Amino acid sequence: MSLKGDMKRRPLRVTIIGVLSIVAGLIYLFPALNILDLGNLISLSGQTFKSGPLVLTAVVVALANFILGIGCLIGWKPIWFYLVIISIVNFAIALLALLNANLSHWEAFLIPMAWLAIAIYVLLSVQSGKTRAWFHR
Repeated sequence: MSLKGDMKRRPLRVTIIGVLSIVAGLIYLFPALNILDLGNLISLSGQTFKSGPLVLTAVVVALANFILGIGCLIGWKPIWFYLVIISIVNFAIALLALLNANLSHWEAFLIPMAWLAIAIYVLLSVQSGKTRAWFHR
C-alpha cells in the first residue's frame, strides 16, 4: 500500500496526536541542549538542566516522543497501547501540576491547564473507532 493512500485514510486526530508528540519531543530536547552551551537556545519550558541524569532523562523522553509521533503518523500497531498509557500518565501529572500551581500567577495555571487539555484530548481521541481502526489494521 502506498504512503499517499495511507495519508488519505489516516484520521485527522491521529495526525494531530503525531504532530503534538513531535512538538513535545522538541520541548523536552531544547532544555537538554542548553547543557551543551549552545547559547540561549529556545527553552519553551523555561528550564535548563545542569546535571547529567536530568539531561539524559530529557533526551530519552524527547526520543520517545519522536518515536511516538512517527509511529502515529505511520500507524504502528503497538503505538496505540503506548498512547493510552502515556495519556493516562500525562493526565495524572498534569492534574498534580494543576493542583500544585500557584494560582496567583496566571502563567503557573495556564501551562498545567493546557497540558491537561492535551492529555484529555489524546485520551479521548485514542478511544475513538477510527483511531483504533487506524492502529489495528
